[in-house]
Amino acid sequence: MRVIVRPHSIFRDRLGGDVILEFSEKEVVVKNILDKLESMYKISVIGVKPVIIVNDEIVTENYVVRGDSVELHLVPPFSGG
Repeated sequence: MRVIVRPHSIFRDRLGGDVILEFSEKEVVVKNILDKLESMYKISVIGVKPVIIVNDEIVTENYVVRGDSVELHLVPPFSGG
């Protein structure tokens, strides 16, 4: 599976732009994607937990992405009003 990570705001600053990750499985738990990003980019030093968006939906770390390719957006926490 190819995961295209599209970071926004402070996450883009840390990652430097879009990142493509490859996994041998066709199903990957979002937590595993975040763990891989942590090992490569140390995203935890940002100090905020990202909001994760897949297929225009906010998902949790336990969400399973499926398929050959998926886009995952990392955005900082936000509120509406």
